Amino acid sequence: MENEVQSVLQYLLSNPVLLVPILGVAAMVIYGILKKLIKMAAIAAIAGALYVLIVRYLGTGVGF
Repeated sequence: MENEVQSVLQYLLSNPVLLVPILGVAAMVIYGILKKLIKMAAIAAIAGALYVLIVRYLGTGVGF
């Protein structure tokens, strides 16, 4: 398995024409994941801020 991975990496490094599109796709995937994580963090921050505002406005916490 290790030899196969090394041979594929060697092949890609020796042929930069194939390496460029693969790196482009990898960059787009990483960008998409980071974009979704930032969006989820923003939604969580907004929800947390709204919760704090509601608790302060009503004066009591929500019990579970």
